[in-house]
Amino acid sequence: MPSVALICTANRCRSVMAHAIFVDEARKRSLPITIYSAGVIDFSDQPPLSETASICLQHNTPPQKEKPTWVGQLPLDSIDRFLVMEQEHADALISEFGISPDRISLLGSFDPHHRGAEIADPFFSYSALVYEQSYKLIRDCIRGYLDNTADL
Repeated sequence: MPSVALICTANRCRSVMAHAIFVDEARKRSLPITIYSAGVIDFSDQPPLSETASICLQHNTPPQKEKPTWVGQLPLDSIDRFLVMEQEHADALISEFGISPDRISLLGSFDPHHRGAEIADPFFSYSALVYEQSYKLIRDCIRGYLDNTADL
């Protein structure tokens, strides 16, 4: 079964949204896929952000985890594709975890509306509108990935 890991900074916001959305989209398409999410920084002692859970629940895509996961906790060798939110996440996967660049893609590069390859962190905005915009951008990118990838 193919696998994908959705990666952001701390696994408290963007990758949590992406995980929830990816599970929902894969279910709708009847795709058998293993889905992980994690952060390049270890925040495993912190809960996901309440804003993240709230926006996911508003869209009927409940968060899939109760606490963040650090990339180092994943079965890295068995993951087929790493979808990252920012280039610095890709750089960390390569330099700190030895992931081959050909297994890494910027999630934003699959945006059908071409709004940019990186997905900005809504954490510092403290705005429900920004979280909503982030959710919709991530959703569009995941749909674009699923519509246009041969990885699955």
